[in-house]
Amino acid sequence: MIKLVLDAVAFGLTLAIVFGFGPVFFTLLQTSIDQGFRQAAWLAFGVMLNDLMIVSLCVLTSVRVVADNDQEMLLFSLGAGIVLILVGLYTFMKGRGRVVPAKGGEAIPVREVKDPSRGIVYIGKGFVLNVLNPFVWIFWFSAVAVTAGNFDGDKPRTLLFFTITLLTSFSCDLLKAKAATFLKRFFDDRRIRILNEAIGVALMVFGLYFIIQGLVKFI
Repeated sequence: MIKLVLDAVAFGLTLAIVFGFGPVFFTLLQTSIDQGFRQAAWLAFGVMLNDLMIVSLCVLTSVRVVADNDQEMLLFSLGAGIVLILVGLYTFMKGRGRVVPAKGGEAIPVREVKDPSRGIVYIGKGFVLNVLNPFVWIFWFSAVAVTAGNFDGDKPRTLLFFTITLLTSFSCDLLKAKAATFLKRFFDDRRIRILNEAIGVALMVFGLYFIIQGLVKFI
């Protein structure tokens, strides 16, 4: 049992450090700086819920839950790409909307209105960003297949392993979000606007990458 826990923690840390810098990371960073730690934590929780759902489907059904052919993979990639492009465009425009021209032509900062959205909105945002990423499904299916084989098909042990893994990765995401809040003191309206624009562009680039990858494999 101790070995299982240690292996799961090590896998979770590897995920957070090596594979934890995709679209979700940039969204987490932007949310933490722009909206605060609590909203970023809810977003990270939504991502973890989606990962747990995918892992549970893989383990409990013992079936392939990712795309079975190139056409389905193309649909996954297009869906993920379009969502990321839309989220990136929204983030980019949100950044540009932080400063408006005054009547005299000078740019004046817009006072931020406290976001009234509840945690469920950010949970949903994290869930959707993750669920439409086809590479997430492929990764978890492969990871579950290998791990279940190592455990001789023992489903409870496999689920326990990945539960610990996801909790470890979630804890690392919380640390990233908390660290980002300390950077907030260095961000005035202008810098936050630039950050939003940069992250918006990054998300759109990821979206285009998913679309291109899907088209290349389909063609």
